[in-house]
Amino acid sequence: MRAPVRLIVPAVALALAVPLAAQTPPPPIVKTEGLKQISPHIHIIPDNSTPLVPNVGYVIGEKAILVIDTGLGPRNGAAVYEVAKKLGGEKQLYLVTTHVHPEHDLGAQAFPASIKLIRSNTQVKDIAEFGLQMAEIFAKRTALNAELLKDANFRKADITFDKDYDLDLGGVHARLTAMGANHTAGDTIIWVDADRVLFSGDLAMRAQPAFASPHSSLKHWMGSLDQLEALKPAIIVPSHGPTGDGVGFITGYRTYLNEVRERATAEKKAGHSVDETVTAVTAAFGDRAPDKARLAGAIRSAYAEAP
Repeated sequence: MRAPVRLIVPAVALALAVPLAAQTPPPPIVKTEGLKQISPHIHIIPDNSTPLVPNVGYVIGEKAILVIDTGLGPRNGAAVYEVAKKLGGEKQLYLVTTHVHPEHDLGAQAFPASIKLIRSNTQVKDIAEFGLQMAEIFAKRTALNAELLKDANFRKADITFDKDYDLDLGGVHARLTAMGANHTAGDTIIWVDADRVLFSGDLAMRAQPAFASPHSSLKHWMGSLDQLEALKPAIIVPSHGPTGDGVGFITGYRTYLNEVRERATAEKKAGHSVDETVTAVTAAFGDRAPDKARLAGAIRSAYAEAP
């Protein structure tokens, strides 16, 4: 008989939009008219929770601007760049992406040669390993996706780093940190200490965590959440969805992943297969985890790592 695991995930931590399978998704276009300032040095273009649109960030210093994420394909990238020019005039521009999925990275080629693209070495490895596989999948979904991604390709980095990179923008610093195998192996966060703002990528947000890489690790993700929480952010800007105040997204993810781990470990100890474990744990979560595919990814990672 399986021992019960009494862990409760706060509903707010896993709130998710109604699945769009039966609906036509809105176009994946960055709405630049939504640009807004969220702190003394930071503006964002919210994604309005539109699929395949990221939250785009701008960290503005006295000497330079850091742009965070590009949108899907060169058309979106060009629009994101135009906003950077309006915000920064003749200031030097830098670009970083939170990971190399198409809606975050494949607009970089629309930026001029003068901009400096910064990548972690883990992102470089992700590109070498997976190439444009996900872009090809996205392009097959709709005619507009195919149009936006036509001739899109990864841009070569001007600056690479291993673990941390401190960028002095003049009067404000942005620290870029390679976080390892969470959502992807190339996850990168951006921390602006002066404003207490964290660009968390897919590591902490409102929607359920997605284990999108064969390298994704629940154990590693839990450690990453500890690192994020230690920063004590006032505002979290995730890759997708609304911004968050304080560490709510982080603690919500930790509670969710901890319950997944506890339940998967109990199932494995009881001698159940990974498929049986996915079925049992999914049933235990019920409506608290509406994205069953994302939940299954987390369960399989937990099962693989369980003793």
